[in-house]
Amino acid sequence: MSMNFPRLLQAVLLCLAVFASSAFAQTFKMPCEVEGVIPAMDDLKLKPQKVVIEIQSLGNNMFFKMNGPEPYVLITNSLTTEEFNGKNLTTAKEMGAFRKHKVTGAESEIRIAQATVVVTAFTDTTYLGKKVRINITGPCSAPR
Repeated sequence: MSMNFPRLLQAVLLCLAVFASSAFAQTFKMPCEVEGVIPAMDDLKLKPQKVVIEIQSLGNNMFFKMNGPEPYVLITNSLTTEEFNGKNLTTAKEMGAFRKHKVTGAESEIRIAQATVVVTAFTDTTYLGKKVRINITGPCSAPR
């Protein structure tokens, strides 16, 4: 018996909502195969990699961490602090978060589409000595 990804992602979102009311946030891990592109460097394509996205929810705040080889390491969350402005981007069609560093202006974002279970993300970083934005996309598997 096989579940389709949209239903599984809906179930995960429901679980996140239930766990948000508890004191401890459970971490969901979602394996993805992603590829990065740097538009500022003539659409330079980076080597595709396997990453794992960790997803947590605590209250109204969403926390995402993309774990993989550089430059596919990315942290974003909806929490606003002294250093960062955050925003929860979760809707009925996708889940995600955005954050911006208040001093440097560096931004990062992760969104996961519910219907297709595809991640789209970006991060402002230094690549080969140049400050650039890396756009990241790729399909993901069901969270575990």
